[in-house]
Amino acid sequence: MRRTAAAVVALVCALVLSGCGLQFSLGFGTGEDGRFDGTEVTVPVLYASGKKGVLATQRIAAASAEGEGLRIDITENDVSGVDPVTQSATWTAVTAATLLTGARPDTAYTFAFDTRIATPAAGAVTAVGVLALYYGTEILPGVALSGAVTPFGAIRPVPGLAEQVQAAIEAGGIDTILVPAGQRTVRDAQGETVDLDQLAATGGMTVTEVADIATAYAVMTGEDAPEAAFPTPPASPTPLPEADDASAPDAVLEGAVDEMLADADDLLALASDPVLVDSGRAALARAESLRAAGETDAALAAAVTAADRAALAAAPEASAAEATVAAGRASDGASALIDDLQARSPATLDDADRVLRAATAAAEAFALARYAEDLLSDPAADDTARTVATTAAFLATSSARTASALAALPEGGGGGLSDDADLDAVASLLRRAGVAASEAYRTRVVAARADADGVSLDAAEIRLAGADPAALRALALDRARGELTARAPQDRGWGALGIALAGYTSASPVLAATQAVRPPSDADADAAAAQRVAVAEEYTVAAIDALTATGAEVPLARGLLAQAVEAAEAEPAAGAGGFVTPFVAARVLAFAAGVERS
Repeated sequence: MRRTAAAVVALVCALVLSGCGLQFSLGFGTGEDGRFDGTEVTVPVLYASGKKGVLATQRIAAASAEGEGLRIDITENDVSGVDPVTQSATWTAVTAATLLTGARPDTAYTFAFDTRIATPAAGAVTAVGVLALYYGTEILPGVALSGAVTPFGAIRPVPGLAEQVQAAIEAGGIDTILVPAGQRTVRDAQGETVDLDQLAATGGMTVTEVADIATAYAVMTGEDAPEAAFPTPPASPTPLPEADDASAPDAVLEGAVDEMLADADDLLALASDPVLVDSGRAALARAESLRAAGETDAALAAAVTAADRAALAAAPEASAAEATVAAGRASDGASALIDDLQARSPATLDDADRVLRAATAAAEAFALARYAEDLLSDPAADDTARTVATTAAFLATSSARTASALAALPEGGGGGLSDDADLDAVASLLRRAGVAASEAYRTRVVAARADADGVSLDAAEIRLAGADPAALRALALDRARGELTARAPQDRGWGALGIALAGYTSASPVLAATQAVRPPSDADADAAAAQRVAVAEEYTVAAIDALTATGAEVPLARGLLAQAVEAAEAEPAAGAGGFVTPFVAARVLAFAAGVERS
């Protein structure tokens, strides 16, 4: 696998801040075991509501909830309830802070807003507030932060920054506003280009761009984030050993790669759409090239992509009857696999790498197959629904084959597992974060499409699923969550962990893509996207390094990283989202190995 060192994201120097004390902190130290044992911080929250900016306040509290799992309580002073977008942003903030620091997942959090809020813009400052609680630092007065946050801690652009800066000017008490990288220049609600530096200067403020929550944390607390959790620059992952004989890990994986490539080639032979065939052939050629070069971990991830593209290419050629048979087989096979994986107890970190990846693929296969079966059994289904159903059935078949190949790999490898790892709490965190992201997607994106097209929510969902395979996966996993959870109850077992991982890592990037905001300047947008990719790669590499330091090889996690790097290089503007799965998977494995805490 080609190792690409991430660009170093420069930390902003601690600023001398002043203000009227809108923020306060009752700082405390956290225990060496990663428990919270303190009280609360309060942070300002900037967001846009319609064409008006708002400066609100959020109080964040955290305390140990040992034996009770993770709890999150989000409140606001409005009886209408917390908006799903705000809920999702909060869950992602907690997920990012937990995965990056290794904070114990059995923690009770309270997030209290002093107004009705419906925005992802509070995500980054929420994550910084949680970090301040974890490290026992104080939030400095006079500094505010607006931006969405990713699971790996990058700060994403948000709309309405011109209005937010104006709100801060009118409210007073803020000296510095931190905004996402690439958003120093934005468009306001009237579509006019605004230089935020110039606007802020009219109120005696400055604007600073930040690319990740470690940078924002350094400015908001005056303390650098610990290098053990936020390393800069990253080290490269340890190279995999040469495959010298049939018992070597690479040789074992080669069989799975060959099987996937053969299946993909067979499917492409059935397809006729030249665009889809060319896409599938290109992915197949890439996987074969990596396989021939001996980069087996990367070849496996590329083979999965090739198999999926081949499935998309072959789906239009299939009849409804063929799709029904394919969906039934995939559903039955995935069900049996989930039950099998749920009962497994990996002995090493490399075993866990294989079981987790297989469980994730099995969950995807089951969900897609059930989605296809539901649509195909509906007598009122139109041509669009039948096309989506056929696509889902073929993607389910591809995922089921991937899961089966990975589940059949022999046990072995290195890296020890911790006896007291609270994986049930990690599964609970990811499952509920995925639910929140899915609910936000349905409430905002699906509902908006229904209103725009004048159709039902179900019809809008089908149209979105038909336009984007990633949305199809996310929507299918959301619909099948109840059935999947019944197979792995109470978030226990590796099957449950795979189901939770699949749900969150499918829903989070899809939701983020719908919230994308581009600056007026393409150059600024590209530079900011490159910074987010650098952050994503930096922390994913560091996460995998922590695993290989135990003596494990984790080739599947490393293959996912290789695929994400390649995708980011091919399409930098959208590349950071591809790191969600390898990063989250690596950090979950770190919890399993007991190497997660900084």
